[in-house]
Parts: sequence; C-alpha cells; structure tokens
Amino acid sequence: MRITCVIGTLGGGGAERVMTYLCGGLAARGHEVTLLTLDDSVPDFYSVPDGVRRVNISLPTFKKAGFWGGIPRLWKLTRAVRATRPEVVVSFMTVSVLAACWLLRIPYIYADHLDVRHLAYSLKWKILRNFLLGKAFRVTVLSERDRKFIALYHPRWKPAVIYNPALPPQKNFEPRPDFLQEGKKYVLAVGRLAKQKGFDRLLEAWRRICEDFPDWRLCIIGAGPEEAELKGLADTLDVQYCVQFVAPVKNLDAVYRHVDLYAMSSRAEGFPMVLLEAMSFGLPVVSFNCTGPDVIVRDGVDGFLVKQNYTDRLAAKMAELMKDEALRRQFGEKAREITKRFSLHKYLDAYETLCKEAVK
Repeated sequence: MRITCVIGTLGGGGAERVMTYLCGGLAARGHEVTLLTLDDSVPDFYSVPDGVRRVNISLPTFKKAGFWGGIPRLWKLTRAVRATRPEVVVSFMTVSVLAACWLLRIPYIYADHLDVRHLAYSLKWKILRNFLLGKAFRVTVLSERDRKFIALYHPRWKPAVIYNPALPPQKNFEPRPDFLQEGKKYVLAVGRLAKQKGFDRLLEAWRRICEDFPDWRLCIIGAGPEEAELKGLADTLDVQYCVQFVAPVKNLDAVYRHVDLYAMSSRAEGFPMVLLEAMSFGLPVVSFNCTGPDVIVRDGVDGFLVKQNYTDRLAAKMAELMKDEALRRQFGEKAREITKRFSLHKYLDAYETLCKEAVK
C-alpha cells in the first residue's frame, strides 16, 4: 500500500515519537510510506526511519492565516497530499489535512493523542472538525474512556482504541548523564512545562517529603511556557536545592538507566510515551489517576495510582517507594512487562489492518 502519514512536526513529543515508530514499522512491512510534516521552521527532534520518504512543507496555522488565508493554505496542502499519491492517509492530530483528503476523495484515518474530553475549540472549528472526523474511515483514540465518550457524543466518528506501543530498551551501555549527581538517587519527571503536566503539584508533593530523604533529588526534564513560574515556585517552596530543571534531552534512555523512580503529576493525558518508556526500563511509577496512566499502571503491582489533586497522597506514595529499595525492585521487574502488554507488533497490526480495510 501507499500510505501517507501526516503530523505537524517531528519536534519533541510523544505523538511525534510514535509517528516515527508507525512509519518505520509500516515501511519495514513492505509498504510505501511517506511522512508529510507541515512546518519546516521547527527542527526535527527525531530521525526519519530508514525506508520512509520525507516531505516537509511550510504552512502557516489556520489561526495565523485567517479565514481568507486558509484558502491558499488548503490549496497548498491539497497539492502536497496529492503529490504523495496515497491510497490512504493517517493523520496524527492534524485536522486540516483531512479537508484535503476529503476534497481528493482519499480515505483517511485520524489519530487523536490527547484526552478528547478536555479539548476546547471555537464554534467554527468544532463544526469543521465534527464534519471532517465524521467522514474519517476511523478515528483512533488512546483510551476506552475516550472511545465511549466519542461513541456517545460523536457516533459518526467511528472510534477505535489503539494504545501506543512500548518498545524494549536497546541493550547499550549508557553513561550517566552529567546532570545526574553521583551518589544521589533520583525521582524523574519528563514533559512540557505547562499546566496540563501538573508539575506545580509535583513540587508541592516534593516539599512534603524532601527533608526526610536528603540523598534524593527530583529531576524535571522539559521546556515550556511555565518554566520561569515553576522555578520560582521551587524557590518559594524552598526546594530549589534538591530539584533540578533540565532542558529536553534526545537520549532519555541514558536518563532512565540512572534514575530510581518515575513520577507523573498530569491533570490530563492521552497515553504517555514517557511513562511507557520509563516502565520499559524497569522504573516503578507513582502517578495521579487520569486517562492513560489508569490503563498503563497496575496499582500495587508496578506502581501506585493516586486520586487526582491529592498531593499529600502523591507524596506519601513516593516516600513509600523511596524508602523501600526491595519494593522498588519488585515493582520495577513487573514494570518491564509493559513491552509485552503494549507491543509494537500489536500496534502495527492494528494500523495495518485499518489501512487495508480503508482502501478496500
């Protein structure tokens, strides 16, 4: 099959990483895969897999283009899609390309990697989005909750659940990153420094326990609009001496190998890749209970799930694991099972089947 996969950019992010897995996996199975990205001003964070053709065009967002600017934008996008000669298009969180597919009468599959219940759109955008997703062959989501929500409120979208894959770690020696101090143990959190990720709540939880664990540090890796605010909060809470803020790193594998516990404080999630990756490296987890972690983490087996907004309980569960190395090891061994529970093979099978059905 000729399959065109579309995403805004290959900048850092979970959906972008999964897109590279999908393109590379389908190409390895003998399909002719084109990866189309829509903003050439953003540098790639991930490499394009072998055997995948890359097309990168420059399109202003609909918001920047305005209504009248949206018409030439759609024309350019339609030409770009047609030039890839697809039999089917798979779009990750890029609704605008669906209009081009609809005009070209190309079947398309739309993948939403966010918690659909927490998305906000203008009325005009909602109308357009509802129309285009109603014409999709399938709309794939990352949780059964989202599937039920869509089936109830948007049955024309024809939702299907496809979980993100967890890949086994490469068996490479990874030296300890310079920012991880020798002799210290680490709680790791990774993500965009934005309200959704809840790092303000993680810092508040850390304040409650850090004095009891002088040999532990909290390492937060990411960048985003709340960076200055979060660093200021760490100062206000007087935890700046045991909290490290680190810019995004390409080789997270080296980090996972040298930390001891993963914490997730998100207010909402899709199906977080960083959580899957951390568990594949044998890291036990403490997470607020939201969509994504509620399926990934088996409470009391490979981590702890905590009721949303109960930062005192988040702190208590982190402390429980921080003081018990045997429990961390036990949870960590179970966490490695994530690569079987959500294998890349199952993921590729699911998308390959949908693509085949779409072109029939």
